[in-house]
Amino acid sequence: MSDHSSIDRSAATRLLQSFAEESRSGIRHATVARSLALLAFAGWVLLIQDFPRAWFFIGLLTALLVVGIAHGFVALRMAPRIWPGMLFMVADSCLLAYALAAPNPFMALPLPAPLTLRLGNFSFFYALLAASLLTYSPRLVLWCGVTGAAAWGGAVEWIASLPDSRTQFDITGWGAIGPAGHIPFRMDPYFVALTQHIKEAFIFLVVAGILATVVWRARRLALRHAMAERERANLARHFSPNMVDMLASSDEPLGAVRRQKVAVLFADIVGFSGLAERLGPVQTMDLLRKTHSLVAEQIFAHGGTLDKYIGDAVMATFGVPTVGPEDAANAIACARSIRRALAANKPLESDPVKIGIGAHFGEVVIGDIGDERRVEFGVIGDTVNVASRLEGLTRDLGPIVVSDELFAAAGGGAAHADGFRLVPGQKLRGREEPIDIWVLDSDWP
Repeated sequence: MSDHSSIDRSAATRLLQSFAEESRSGIRHATVARSLALLAFAGWVLLIQDFPRAWFFIGLLTALLVVGIAHGFVALRMAPRIWPGMLFMVADSCLLAYALAAPNPFMALPLPAPLTLRLGNFSFFYALLAASLLTYSPRLVLWCGVTGAAAWGGAVEWIASLPDSRTQFDITGWGAIGPAGHIPFRMDPYFVALTQHIKEAFIFLVVAGILATVVWRARRLALRHAMAERERANLARHFSPNMVDMLASSDEPLGAVRRQKVAVLFADIVGFSGLAERLGPVQTMDLLRKTHSLVAEQIFAHGGTLDKYIGDAVMATFGVPTVGPEDAANAIACARSIRRALAANKPLESDPVKIGIGAHFGEVVIGDIGDERRVEFGVIGDTVNVASRLEGLTRDLGPIVVSDELFAAAGGGAAHADGFRLVPGQKLRGREEPIDIWVLDSDWP
């Protein structure tokens, strides 16, 4: 199992936790909106209904208000669980079905129960379905559809089972009579059109399924977007901004393990140990952050790749992941810019920060290194070692030391050599053959 897969699952888990938090927040907003809506309904009932008939509706609205507040209370104080929401949706559906189908006991002459099914009251269930979208849970949206259809179906079945009620199944030859022959029966206040109500419940289930699918796809889209943004953010930490789009849009942007010629640059704070001892841990970390930020900014500005931080040192490459004709020239220009940026911005106000820079050009091996627990993109080879050794020479020779191979790859000439002096036959630790190097002929800033 790769480390990348573990990271992806971890990010997905965090996003799912965010969905759960948003679901709880949605329930909180839904509770407030539901309470306001029910209070508005109560006011409307008081305007159009006389007492004592209004008591029936006020009681049901109060029950719905209590259920909604209880749902919000539980959702905000319990760890994210799906079953409380399912239980409260059952209570909502049952209460709404009873409110829409049951006769008002306070009416002196109640209407025939089947007539209540013809008032178009089933549309109120769509309000519950719409509110379920705030849970951001496909399962709860679908469950709302199931409970709503079941509650309404139960209410229709109860009314159809009353002694005075009649359905098409109670009428002999219903199918042979034809639509015109059905009219007298449909005008009967005790007739229950079961097929119509079955159609209502079926359409409600279909709509719930569609909305659940929409929520599911929205969650997947949000997950994919969050993962893509996380990957882009990770890329932006290592690659110059102009390469992030290319890397993010390619299936295998870094390719297989390979050899290629690149420029490698090391930048290291001179005398860092003494500075750290004098400054203390807090100021030392502040110094590192400011210095690393300035160096990284110049690396990216010159099309380089930030390979890694090594304590107070920074390793950068030019020509990774793709080789370009200006890689060597960009490395030299970047070295000059780093020095100018540090002199201008002064990460340490009390003293100038001295930074030694070494750079070399040559063949390296590029690819993923590590084990199943941790994998990272690496650039290794003799070129990297030489660049590191050149950076070490800066303590004795000057602030910037680069190899003649780097100058040659950059095209040579006065444009790059300006301010540098050639030091031929320099011996490097760990290498038998000496190399020619160029040293910036300048004092430390």
